[in-house]
Amino acid sequence: MDWKIANEKWLANFVQTHKADTNFHTTSTGLSYHLIYGGYPLSRQPSAGSYILVTYKGSLINDSVFDQATSPTQFILSNTIPAWKEIMPKMHNGARLKLYVPSALAYDTATTHLPTIPPNSVLIFDINLIDSQY
Repeated sequence: MDWKIANEKWLANFVQTHKADTNFHTTSTGLSYHLIYGGYPLSRQPSAGSYILVTYKGSLINDSVFDQATSPTQFILSNTIPAWKEIMPKMHNGARLKLYVPSALAYDTATTHLPTIPPNSVLIFDINLIDSQY
């Protein structure tokens, strides 16, 4: 089966299976996430220009890991993929979630700097937002 079609079917089936879970959400852009821990409600939430400190693991639908940071790693939010730019402002420091990213909100058909990510891939991230700074 074609990789793009396999990824699209996998994501559609996954969303359908989990839609009744009260901690599972899908945004209007098609980005889905499972909230594991909401973080500290009175803490900061990142904005577009924020520096974010995270640990994460990124994998494909076949469970192969393409990238991970087990030690806290800092990024400027504006330099991340569209899915992270969308979801991070909704997170509070200390939050953890699992993110299910359609290819259009990741690298789409582009060849990435990571050769382990085929074009048209759904990406799955387990993200822990440790801190954000403006």
